[in-house]
Amino acid sequence: MSKSSSSQGFKIILFLILAAVAAAAIIFFSKAKEEAETDEMFTMSTNAMRVEFLNRQGWIVKPDPVSKEETIVPSVFDGVYEEYAALQKEQGFDLEKFAGREITIIKYQVLNYPDFPDNVTAVMMICDDRLIGGDISMTGENGFTEPLISPSAQTFLLENNISEQIS
Repeated sequence: MSKSSSSQGFKIILFLILAAVAAAAIIFFSKAKEEAETDEMFTMSTNAMRVEFLNRQGWIVKPDPVSKEETIVPSVFDGVYEEYAALQKEQGFDLEKFAGREITIIKYQVLNYPDFPDNVTAVMMICDDRLIGGDISMTGENGFTEPLISPSAQTFLLENNISEQIS
């Protein structure tokens, strides 16, 4: 093999290595940007952030919470809590990752739920200033519990594998 063909082969290998490094950097930085956007979307450190998030989901709420309480996610899920954890998984949250941990549950009165102008609440489960779960619910006669995250947001989260990042 001549010196020029050896030099040419080295240049090709060097080019391929540099191209692979550049591709890895692009993937890394796009993933980091996606994670930063997700962090921003699910950071709930202030009341204003929580109300804005609910508004983006289509819910008009009274700006002051109805209640705010500290609780511990059960270590073992059974019965009703198992069903509730399944609802959370449907919308991209995994409560099992928070089993045994202290969380804050904040409830807001929903003002625009169709056919039920009163007694509907948006429930937000917060841990370390991040949304980890929630629902829209009404207790009593005709009571219900449904996902907090709008279907379009759920689709976005699932299509972009973001649910793993928020838990």
